[in-house]
Amino acid sequence: MRVVNVWIVAIFLGFTSLVQAQEAAPHEQINPPFGFYWAESQKEINQVLERARAKVLTKQVQQGREAWTITGLIQPALKRTVLYFGAAKTLVEVELQYEHAEWDLPAYEEFFNSARKRLESRYGPPTVLARDKKPQGDIMQTVVGYQWQQSGSSIELFFYSAERNNDVFRSVSLHYRAG
Repeated sequence: MRVVNVWIVAIFLGFTSLVQAQEAAPHEQINPPFGFYWAESQKEINQVLERARAKVLTKQVQQGREAWTITGLIQPALKRTVLYFGAAKTLVEVELQYEHAEWDLPAYEEFFNSARKRLESRYGPPTVLARDKKPQGDIMQTVVGYQWQQSGSSIELFFYSAERNNDVFRSVSLHYRAG
């Protein structure tokens, strides 16, 4: 349990520095993480990824947008990053997916609540997008989501859990969106 608490503190500090790097005053645009910029071209993004020694695992079309799944961008418990490009082949969304094999439900809840509080202190009260726990067949699904909207951009925080007997999947994701 001590190892889990140390990880949560390390992740919270990493998350805090990521949010602080936004430096957005009220009603300013929320910028994407890792030094990316909205409307940045795929070529420019690829150069940043090469410098960071990050790897593009897949490139595919999802809901009409090109999506690159990335690993190697350094942040504690960050499992993967998904970059989404619009019709002009420029950056329109960045999704950070956090997972850790050693975390139990209280550890995920602590991470999620710490992230929510940090975002609230930065951007004010969120809009609740989802707060649902219900069975889907023999799987119990839990989804909790919040959104903070600024001029021309938003950030969404989600907790997702799916449990069936001893099989458990949990994830916290952070979505930076232009527009």
